[in-house]
Amino acid sequence: MMTLFSFLPFVDDKIDFERIEKLKMYYDSVYSNLTVKNYYTIFADSSWYWENWDKRSIIVRLKKGGNLPSLLSGFGIKKLENSPSYLIEIPEDLRSVDYVKSLLYNLNKDPNVEFAEPNLIYRVSYWPNDPYMGRHLWGMWVIYADKGWDITRGSRSVKVCVIDDGVDYYHEDLQANYGYGKDFVDNDNDPYPVRAEELHGTHVAGTIAGVMDNGVGVVGVAQNLILSCRALNDSGIGTSAAVAQCIRWCADTGAKVINMSLGSPAPSSEVESAVNYAVDTARAVAIAAAGNDGASSLRYPAAYPAVISVGAIDTSGRKAYFSNYGSDLDVVAPGVYILSTVPYINRYMFLMGTSMATPHVSGLAGLILSKNPNLSPSEVRAIITGTAIDMGEMGKDWFYGYGLINVYRALLATPSPVLSSDKREGNIRVKVSGRKVVIEGIEEFKIYSSDGRFVFSGKEFEGFLNAGIYFVKGGREVLKFVVK
Repeated sequence: MMTLFSFLPFVDDKIDFERIEKLKMYYDSVYSNLTVKNYYTIFADSSWYWENWDKRSIIVRLKKGGNLPSLLSGFGIKKLENSPSYLIEIPEDLRSVDYVKSLLYNLNKDPNVEFAEPNLIYRVSYWPNDPYMGRHLWGMWVIYADKGWDITRGSRSVKVCVIDDGVDYYHEDLQANYGYGKDFVDNDNDPYPVRAEELHGTHVAGTIAGVMDNGVGVVGVAQNLILSCRALNDSGIGTSAAVAQCIRWCADTGAKVINMSLGSPAPSSEVESAVNYAVDTARAVAIAAAGNDGASSLRYPAAYPAVISVGAIDTSGRKAYFSNYGSDLDVVAPGVYILSTVPYINRYMFLMGTSMATPHVSGLAGLILSKNPNLSPSEVRAIITGTAIDMGEMGKDWFYGYGLINVYRALLATPSPVLSSDKREGNIRVKVSGRKVVIEGIEEFKIYSSDGRFVFSGKEFEGFLNAGIYFVKGGREVLKFVVK
């Protein structure tokens, strides 16, 4: 049996709310200005980049009102679901790297094209171990999930979407917490694994939301509703097109947390665009594995600014030897000898990898949103990083980020939902619920912040505002309201 007392962090009730507030302000400023859509030109002169190409297709996004260039005449063209981009299949006799480089170069010069890039391979990030049945869920109690469950055990109204290979939704420890899914590998609505060896997604799902109090197997961090989007095949391989489509599907179907225990060493504009859409527009929390190369750079999508990146610790409390690290790392979680569900016939297995660490953080995000569903992605992020147990060098560092996640401290620091307020002044009605604001007026009105900054003009407003004091002016009427 594993002994872990040597590195269990001390937990008290003294939460650093000042630090959390500063982090909230910082991330609010980051997200409010996050309008950059990066275009990566790394494919032009990097040989290692092309090792991750799927060897058959590229992704092209057109500018608004643009037409497909004549260069693509005769190519196989498919509009990506839930995306403004196209998947272009290269004819077999033209699938050389040199030709595709030249094609991309010319496409990116075309005034109709926003970007053109290779369709990249994404792989699962787990570090497999021999199967072993057991009940030693050290990861749960080292992050103080058991104490956190005294505050909330999760809510099925919060959807957590697993982008991975298939999920065995008939498993005894998943069925009760499973919702529905999508398969962008076989292009249908059934993300069930095609064979027993396709076990990665099922393992991840069990760590997030394995059924509690059913008398069998394991338990997940949160009793949330699991959605499954299959972007990786039974060999654990998928493309940037499939991953991006899954991200958008998860966001559009109402997921508030998106778990991506997968990665590629190469960045993709298509995937980053989908991540930014999920976080900024759909207000979902995106979480991804740092990677298992033991390298000083994170895999993508973990390296994108909008994503919470997760490294792994081992049973001694140290950084797992395989876990990637760097300045972009946010937090760490248990990632070695993690027992969870696998297909078929209600099996369980120990696996290790940053893939196994990531669902611990996704489960925590699900718990935070179960306690307060009004929180923004930046607020959830600030709570997770601001309450992590500092490890390694003091403060944020390359090997542990802000530290080891702590469910109990995070839930203590999660504010309860703010009660709605409803104000009416003449022809203007203002309803505030958390940071969501709905304003209706018979005539056009304008919204200003307390420092005089113009915010909005129109007859109807529905959206999210940063905390502060605001004024609505319509004709001679002025109404003050507060967003907390």
